[in-house]
Amino acid sequence: MSVFTPNKIMTAIATIVFTSSVYAADGINSSTGYAENYTVTGDEMLLDFDDVSWNVVNVDTESELEDALEDASAGDKIIIAPGTYTGNFKLNVGGTKNKPIWITGKTYLDMPILDGDDYNNGTVLAIDGADDSDDQGISYIYIEKIEVTNARTGISLDQADYVTIDNVEVYDVGQSGIHLRDGSSYNIVQDSYVHDTGLYNVKYGEAIYIGSDYTKWDDTGSSSNTYDPATDYNQILSNTLGPNVTAEHVDIKEGSSYAYIIGNTFDAEGMNDIINGGLSFIDFKGNYAEAAYNTGDQNENKYFENAFEINEKSNGWGYNNDIHDNSLSFDDEYYDEDKVSVTLTLALGSGGSAYSESTTKSISPDHWVVENNVDDSDYTNQVSDNDRDPDDEDKMYTGDLTEY
Repeated sequence: MSVFTPNKIMTAIATIVFTSSVYAADGINSSTGYAENYTVTGDEMLLDFDDVSWNVVNVDTESELEDALEDASAGDKIIIAPGTYTGNFKLNVGGTKNKPIWITGKTYLDMPILDGDDYNNGTVLAIDGADDSDDQGISYIYIEKIEVTNARTGISLDQADYVTIDNVEVYDVGQSGIHLRDGSSYNIVQDSYVHDTGLYNVKYGEAIYIGSDYTKWDDTGSSSNTYDPATDYNQILSNTLGPNVTAEHVDIKEGSSYAYIIGNTFDAEGMNDIINGGLSFIDFKGNYAEAAYNTGDQNENKYFENAFEINEKSNGWGYNNDIHDNSLSFDDEYYDEDKVSVTLTLALGSGGSAYSESTTKSISPDHWVVENNVDDSDYTNQVSDNDRDPDDEDKMYTGDLTEY
């Protein structure tokens, strides 16, 4: 079990006692808990759970948890007792707007641990609308107060909308911590702690991964596993990401639109994806994302490069992103030259077997707040009011960007 830090305890207390003020943070609407610029659809999940007549299902063994998820229906409140639950767990039915499915640990102070038992394989908790019998996906699920560990992926969403992941901890996983995939939209990941990812393959060790690489889109024919790329309007709010997240803390893939990355804390300690270049806090490959009021610290990581990068991985993607009011701390004093040669032994799992490889790469120590690699003649990507420590106006922004 990981240590329940004082910071997490205070978050828990604040959530229990001061619910109305938890979201009173810059960039987050204090009355709704959503990003201020998020456009409410009217289909959002009812969050006044006091008005729901719940069907309470108490579980304290793996088999009871498996049965509760398999038999779940709208209005079920699945309460997981403290302890360790070993296995790969899946929910493939959803709730309704007014009667969600609620999966929760019994207490914040002793959260249950879902343990996949093998960081090389599987997903600990899969919310899988692709398995829905009506083939329409699933919606309205609330997940909170659990720890997730020891599988290839911690939590995954496939064809799942209006899912909230709240106050969870994901750690010691082989690749990404939380993956929102296959058309999963209007979801929220908030007040959670993701760290120690990429144990099996560092280049897939993102904390939170939104969407899919274009080679896995339905119309490319490049992969046997294909996914709907339109993972839109997802909100990543007030999370602590890192340390030891080996790749990007948030990777917004091409095909994804309107992601909101607001009020998170990024810690670069342990980032080491020098092969794939996943050495920024956020990689913007989608369109119309907003990143604001986040804080990030290089934390003496010599492999770390830029705070935010914008890339056009697929034609037409990597545009109209808005990056503002973020605070970034760098360790520029570590570098005396234009390039730094680094050698690192990396975990690179493949075909079910993990192996390691020593790689040397020349890294630029420029440490831009935003590096835009998109050839954008209309300057659609926007930046403003970001802070850099140490202050250096020559290392704020590079590429075709609009400052406002």
